Amino acid sequence: MTYRVTFESGSSALVDDVAYRHFLRQAVRRRHATTRVRGGYVVTLPSGQLVALLAVGA
Repeated sequence: MTYRVTFESGSSALVDDVAYRHFLRQAVRRRHATTRVRGGYVVTLPSGQLVALLAVGA
């Protein structure tokens, strides 16, 4: 599965399962707010900025 990581600033990148799971584990470990949305998650960083992690395909 491929995921798109999009920062509130507009930057984005495609990542694989390993990077996706690593980012989510780090967000939970660091106690950042995570919200389940259709197709992925939205993470709120300490600065208040949002990062969307959404599935884009296999």
